[in-house]
Amino acid sequence: MGEGFVCFSREEHVTLATEKLNGKSINKSYVKVADVLPCPSEKGQKNIPEQGETDDQDRDDPDAFCSKPTNSEIKFPEDSEVLGDGNFEQNNHSAADRSVVKLRSARDAVTPLANMPYEQQLIQKKTSMMQFLKRLARNVRKTCPSELPLPEWILSAKNRGGLPCTLEGILPSPLINGYRNKCEFTVGLSRDGERVVGFLLGNFREGMTAVEEPTNCPNVSAIACQYASAFQKFIRSSPLPVWNKHQTSGFWRLFTVREGRAPNQASDSDSEQPKIAELMLIAQVYLLVCSKGVEEDMRSSEFKRMAEALALAAASASPPLPLTALFVQDHLDISNAAPFDAPLFPIPLPKVVEGGNFEDECKEPEGQIHDYISNLRFRISPTAFFQVNTVAAERLYSLAGDWASLGPTTLLFDICCGTGTIGLTLAHRAGLVVGIEMSAPAVADAQRNAEINAIKNCKFVCAKAEDVIDSLLKEYLEMPAEMASDISDNASDKDIDDISKKSASEYGTQGNNSSVSTNDTKIKGDTIAKETEDLGNMSSKSPGISTETNELTENKKEENIMERFREVVVIVDPPRCGLHPVVIKALRTHPCLRRLVYISCNPETLVANAIELCTPSTGKVEKVKGRRGGYRHMGNAGHARQRAKSMPVSEPFCPVKAMAVDLFPHTSHCEMVMLLER
Repeated sequence: MGEGFVCFSREEHVTLATEKLNGKSINKSYVKVADVLPCPSEKGQKNIPEQGETDDQDRDDPDAFCSKPTNSEIKFPEDSEVLGDGNFEQNNHSAADRSVVKLRSARDAVTPLANMPYEQQLIQKKTSMMQFLKRLARNVRKTCPSELPLPEWILSAKNRGGLPCTLEGILPSPLINGYRNKCEFTVGLSRDGERVVGFLLGNFREGMTAVEEPTNCPNVSAIACQYASAFQKFIRSSPLPVWNKHQTSGFWRLFTVREGRAPNQASDSDSEQPKIAELMLIAQVYLLVCSKGVEEDMRSSEFKRMAEALALAAASASPPLPLTALFVQDHLDISNAAPFDAPLFPIPLPKVVEGGNFEDECKEPEGQIHDYISNLRFRISPTAFFQVNTVAAERLYSLAGDWASLGPTTLLFDICCGTGTIGLTLAHRAGLVVGIEMSAPAVADAQRNAEINAIKNCKFVCAKAEDVIDSLLKEYLEMPAEMASDISDNASDKDIDDISKKSASEYGTQGNNSSVSTNDTKIKGDTIAKETEDLGNMSSKSPGISTETNELTENKKEENIMERFREVVVIVDPPRCGLHPVVIKALRTHPCLRRLVYISCNPETLVANAIELCTPSTGKVEKVKGRRGGYRHMGNAGHARQRAKSMPVSEPFCPVKAMAVDLFPHTSHCEMVMLLER
């Protein structure tokens, strides 16, 4: 049975639609019309904050996801009491007799574990990860064909308490408070109707649209809070409205702060806050509103006032705040989660002089900021993915490299590579690294990152992994070794510039101060030379920076790449939705892949993907039993079990060990790393 919701502005339209639709036959089914309860904001009541999923999310950043509310956290309606069945009954109790529970705050919604000691947080997260791993063993046991014996790791799971492999513990985050280098703040109204820049207090599905300032959220840095406060002060004076999801109208929607650390900022304790050298601000707006009465002159004037307000806030702070780049992002969907190719417009930053005045000439806007991992410098464009907890990410990548057992004879595939952080930090351990990423700006960043760090044994492919993984495996496993040695030479400046141009074209279209030209986003040769020179002092310390280019040319031209690269290892770091089934099938059915390191920000999809990778198969296609449309009602694990039954005959992987890595202190989420071998 399907459900749909329709809103009407006039009562007569409701009556007419009910008469026309109620009982209408569609594909042997009948339409039933019924009223639905309005959300609290539509009833004229104050929003009741309930925890739920917010809109402030990264590609694989779960900090904005919240747990469901408990009964003790719900504010009951006036003159009512809760019955045993959960319904409300009106009564005449006085206000003193009513139990009104404290309203939830942004701290409760975004960091629900903030009031728990950090050691207890780690214990709770480890226990949660153990429960997810047990699901893998149970599902593979169910899915294994009856004519095949159960894998040894399934038979021995009972000795590990039901775990498919050993969970070796949880790595704590070196930085506990203020660790986020990217914060996305919602622009909306508070409970009192004031314009606020902060976090949603609950789930929009339940009618929660109230926003609260982030000042009490321990995962947000002090710099991000200062900029959120400055932007909030600006929008309160702006004549343009803030975004309203219910009415699909407004202008100001989202405010993003991205931070880049200075080099050699490896914090080993919570007391050592990293020094921020570069900072990017992105204001997300709904430009379609300009066609509904807002003139373009007013929009341009507001953008100029916004740049002046933010530049003045940065200059007047003590100490002054870094401010490198300012962008406006145009997004027309209801959700704040914009696609990576949403148009971006650079805004010139004015120079602040004494007395709070501005010079006539504005500073040319930068197209990116930089951060450092393992003494390597990484260029970060506005929409590129970069781990939000940099110091913890260093531990994560080091662990993945150790488990991958890389060497000079290893061919490493880095799937969902983003800006190339994993592949580049591990390049000194491998013979060749091939990264795959669908975002053109991220691939352009990865190419530049390899160049400014003088890393020659990396190649990056801009495509969906499911579209190219099979052909890439065939290409590299059949390619002569000498061809592999020329990969870095083929990635010429022209190729990189072509990618940069494609990236620039996706930032925006040309217009009056509303576009990012190729020259704005492309790093010129002298800039690269300067960046490479800046890294000269670190190159002797970092094993990741290497100028060796002839290592692969020592073999004969006729030698097959598998003879030069004796091992093929895959590291995957997919978004929350996990790997595409086509990618899983290619990894599972290629006999040369013997080791896979899976880095997951969502253990539920890790379990689903591991079911397909680890379940023995007979190659028989089995259909879903039961009523028509059974696939629709399955969860991730159910879909994975069905696909695993139809997997071509191939050797399954075996889970060897797993480790939880806490990248998100004060939340219920953490990363999981699993080693799979066969």
